[in-house]
Amino acid sequence: MKRVLMLSALLSISGPQFVSAQHLKVLTYNIHHGENVRGEINLQSIANVILATNPDLVALQEVDSATARAQKADQLQELASLTGMYTYFAKAMDYDGGAYGTAILSRLPIASGERISLPGSAGREPRVAGIATIRLPGDSLLRFVSTHLDADADPADRISQANALVQHFTPVKETVILAGDLNAPPSAKETGILKQLFTDLTQALGPTYPADTPAVKLDYIMILPRQQHESISARVIEETIASDHRPVVCELKIKE
Repeated sequence: MKRVLMLSALLSISGPQFVSAQHLKVLTYNIHHGENVRGEINLQSIANVILATNPDLVALQEVDSATARAQKADQLQELASLTGMYTYFAKAMDYDGGAYGTAILSRLPIASGERISLPGSAGREPRVAGIATIRLPGDSLLRFVSTHLDADADPADRISQANALVQHFTPVKETVILAGDLNAPPSAKETGILKQLFTDLTQALGPTYPADTPAVKLDYIMILPRQQHESISARVIEETIASDHRPVVCELKIKE
């Protein structure tokens, strides 16, 4: 059974499943508004990746809600129905008769949601970070962030957006996991800005884009504070059809 709350963005609740307070599996996936590399809208393929990976937390980018190009589907709610997870949607902009933005799926209850606008140049696609406060077993809280930085060749907006994220999460109050498509390689200045505060759990991974023949790493999972986690594993999932990005998953332990 689900219920819907309005928190300046959409929160929908479905039946939770118990997850260890210490052990978490996190997935990030730019789903290209559900369009696969053949130009077909196929959310079932995205759901299949999520179900096969069995993550506790999922950061999604390029999610459509009731747009014409998505055939008026509420993509996040469809994915929630297919996976049985809680949801949070952070709208970046109105688009094609509906909305477009980042989203979160969670097997754990979402205590609250927050949407922050990121700085950007006039005329560029608006960028946001969706933040869900997750209630872990034992009633401790974790903040999970799904974001998607600017895609322009000029890094100026991404640098401003990275600085805004660092400022937002300073000082550190609780564990924060930030995941998403940064549109920047590991050597970029904007990635380095985030790494001044966050630890990159995907540091050792290779390229994630384009999905069929990946040449550059754009997708990341990061965490803070540095001392309160143990990384178990991380990998790029070899999915070449469902989206133009490959999904990235990591497992970790949150230290008490």
